[in-house]
Amino acid sequence: MRSFLQFPKLPSRGLCLGLILASFAIRLHALLQLPGYVDEGLHLRWASEIWQGHLVFPFSTAKPLEIYYLAALLPFQNPLWVGRAGSVLTDVVILSAIWALAYQLGSERTGLWAVTLYALSPWTFFHERLAIADSLAAASAAILAWAAVVWSKRPWSRRALGLTICLIALPLAKLSAVPLMLIPLVAAWRGKSSWRQLILPYLVAVVSLAVVFGLVSLRYEVCGLCIKIIFRANISESAKWSTSFLNNINDLVDWAGIYLGVVGPLMLTGAVTVGIQRRRLGVVALAGFLLGSASLIAPTQSFPRYYLAALAFGSLLAAEAVEALLRLTQKPLIRWGVGALVIIGAGLPFAFFAAQAYRDPSRLKLSDIDRFQHVAAWSSGYAIREAVTYLTDELAQDREPAIVYAANQDTLAVAWLYWPPTANTEHGHKLRF
Repeated sequence: MRSFLQFPKLPSRGLCLGLILASFAIRLHALLQLPGYVDEGLHLRWASEIWQGHLVFPFSTAKPLEIYYLAALLPFQNPLWVGRAGSVLTDVVILSAIWALAYQLGSERTGLWAVTLYALSPWTFFHERLAIADSLAAASAAILAWAAVVWSKRPWSRRALGLTICLIALPLAKLSAVPLMLIPLVAAWRGKSSWRQLILPYLVAVVSLAVVFGLVSLRYEVCGLCIKIIFRANISESAKWSTSFLNNINDLVDWAGIYLGVVGPLMLTGAVTVGIQRRRLGVVALAGFLLGSASLIAPTQSFPRYYLAALAFGSLLAAEAVEALLRLTQKPLIRWGVGALVIIGAGLPFAFFAAQAYRDPSRLKLSDIDRFQHVAAWSSGYAIREAVTYLTDELAQDREPAIVYAANQDTLAVAWLYWPPTANTEHGHKLRF
């Protein structure tokens, strides 16, 4: 009994697998309770167009990997559920990469804590259940960090090739994730490799991306579009950089208070712990967290979903803090008490949040911007879903073909998610812009 209370070495891989599967199941349940968001409609529409022969078009969206990923899951009767399920599947990749990264740096238990805290985050739970690119970008960043650490231990040619592929994939998942490409430079610290050995992987990645986007820009002018997407507006047209930066900081603090709870202070404690102990895992986690938060310095407003990659590394910081607290005492009962408090402190708010998401997402405690986009505004799809349901019920009683027009392209994208395929085939009804 005494050895059990002293935290013996547990079957880490089996426990991690159980946590990952539990997280996947929790996120997969009741996926359609929240109506389709306008960006989801656009992404899924673009994905469906690949099946119509528009194979190069996704590169003009600044998130081509996401569009190709969604296209691989389509077409099905319910594209919204399939797209969201694909996003939930990326959570499995993120959690696996988090644990694998900690395992490679000799911190299995820290990895388990990180997986637990990330899985129990309302922030990640809400946004990973949406068919948008941010969760795929977070997965790409976590895999890149793991691949960089593996390569730094033994920089073999095969591992260098894998690292290069990860460097290329990250900005293709979402172009605004480019700052996270610097993670391998940090991962090489204290490794058996040198920074000079990273020149070739970076050179191949940058040249490959330049060639791809350069060729596509000849048709879609993607370079200018991507820059506009990253910054959302010209600096001269937006508020002063300092004002925008302070507003983004203030928003981030508010979001942390709403979504993170006890995990927020643990992340800050973990960052301080990194400065004191300078463990390699903590240094990589802190670098990933800061690089994943690069949207703070953009001259326009950021959104909570932009920080999924930062939260993946932030969970490792929080886990470092938990491990530091457990090391303060050798008394088994106190150690178990600290662990239980952390689990309860993170788990209870998450349980209430998830239960409400299953029942009625419109009553969730969300940040102001999330509530506006996903509940209050037309972009949430609540009103559009009801309108489409009403129209299809009315049209089902009329055998004459009819054409239904949407107000704009964005409305059409959301309405398309709920437009029954049988309406076109059985009665000739069509939805158009």
